[in-house]
Amino acid sequence: MKGWQKCPYSLNVKAGERLIICQCGKTADPPYCDGSHKGSEQRPCFLNFEQDKVVNICGCLESKSMPYCDGSHSRL
Repeated sequence: MKGWQKCPYSLNVKAGERLIICQCGKTADPPYCDGSHKGSEQRPCFLNFEQDKVVNICGCLESKSMPYCDGSHSRL
């Protein structure tokens, strides 16, 4: 099991792929949502991709551009 980290998760995504990204910080499989937010007001972020690319998903939960990394981890 992996945990939250002080650097981004660099993910290779494919065209047509959909990711469900945790926003509550409770998932056991960061950065992916595992439903741990249920019963709270928090909701995951749904991302759909139209082209193959690499995306940097926040690993520290401090980004002002969630779910994407904005470099906030460098100030922790």
